[in-house]
Amino acid sequence: MTTSDRLVAGGLRYFQQALAQRIDGEVHFDRFTRAMHATDASVYQLLPLGVVAPRNREDVIRVLDLCREHGVSITARGGGTSQAGQSIGNGISLDFSRHMHRVLELDLAARTVWVEPGVVLEELNAQLKPHGLQLPLDLSTANRATIGGMIANNSAGTRSIIYGKTIDYVEALTVLLADGTVMDIGDLNADELAAKCAQPDREGEIYRTVSQLGAEHAAEIDQRYPKIQRRVGGYNLDEFVPAHMPPERPFNLARMLVGSEGTLGLTLAAKLRLVPLPKHKVLCAVHFADLLDAMTATPIILEHNPSAV
Repeated sequence: MTTSDRLVAGGLRYFQQALAQRIDGEVHFDRFTRAMHATDASVYQLLPLGVVAPRNREDVIRVLDLCREHGVSITARGGGTSQAGQSIGNGISLDFSRHMHRVLELDLAARTVWVEPGVVLEELNAQLKPHGLQLPLDLSTANRATIGGMIANNSAGTRSIIYGKTIDYVEALTVLLADGTVMDIGDLNADELAAKCAQPDREGEIYRTVSQLGAEHAAEIDQRYPKIQRRVGGYNLDEFVPAHMPPERPFNLARMLVGSEGTLGLTLAAKLRLVPLPKHKVLCAVHFADLLDAMTATPIILEHNPSAV
């Protein structure tokens, strides 16, 4: 029996009304809105049970509580630019792009910004430009891709050669777990990590588990994880092996959430590292007689550190 069948049998109208009464955001169960959220940039189509557009983090928490109570799945959605069906599901489609798109705090001295997950990359950079700053992830879908979706995908873009991936710019996250736990995660030194691991709650269990996974399976992780520039598939366990732990560098659980496609938690807010806008840009057009010549020249071009090829 599907989610829809179970709720129809138990009162779909009640579920819709309960959602509408608990949150300040929008609740849509009409077929037109559901159809709009049934597809993304992939070839797949999956009609959601309903669409909820939360206005704030309290809305997200209440929606999760109600869905957990009724056994309904949640799929977070940003700009719907995913090409593998990541932003569609047959439960509740949680649309962060509608209302949760505020820039919460900009620290010019530290070159960081706190944002909600529905902020669109291009719109964020437009606000940062007068300050000479940018989030330098050059996505082809930048005019509609949201920060929350980029965190879920660990998005990179055409200039990842020098600017890297989303994981390189996420300094801290506020996330909501499936059991309703809200976690604020960021850099921890060795003493702070030990204190987290000693907590008797869900948060402590997570810190202990991730630390143990990295320590116990370091050799296999190092052997099996591909050594490529734009590896964005799978959980980032390679970020938690001993070589990447305190005191070598701070422990940051955000690196596990990035790229997890919403399977580990929902992003409520993100702190991002910013970089200065380049003072000059140069485009070099090189012509080749055939594809093989172009491929042969690429390693030579990369020696000069271009932002894109």
